[in-house]
Amino acid sequence: MVLLNCGAGLMVLGGVGDLLIASPPDLWSQSLGQPVGSLPPAVARLLMCLLHALGSALLASGIAALCLINGPLQRGGWWPGVAIALVVVLSDGVNALQIYLSGGFYFWVPLTFVGLVLLGLLLAFLPPAIFPAGSEQMRRSN
Repeated sequence: MVLLNCGAGLMVLGGVGDLLIASPPDLWSQSLGQPVGSLPPAVARLLMCLLHALGSALLASGIAALCLINGPLQRGGWWPGVAIALVVVLSDGVNALQIYLSGGFYFWVPLTFVGLVLLGLLLAFLPPAIFPAGSEQMRRSN
């Protein structure tokens, strides 16, 4: 569960980071084909609105993943795992893909968040025989 919470928590922080950016980053200059300082104010404002909308969506999907991890997933069942995987891959996975397609070298950051969550899900759904002490505890509690 630690990897799941860590990955989802980093998604939340990434969304907050996007919300805190006040002007178009210089990294966007290459993708835009001109320095971001030379953008018309309306275009710069539009780009920042889009970035803030993305940040809000990442923040919301991170919070949703945290709620699913610490609620339904801990109570058992397979559907919370599927929902968490969909939320994370469709939010930060697509974010990483779009950063890569636009030429950004930092696409690995959201991809790391996705990897942490998916690895955590894989570990959460491993057969109990791999962790005999934990499976014994679960049998006693049922």
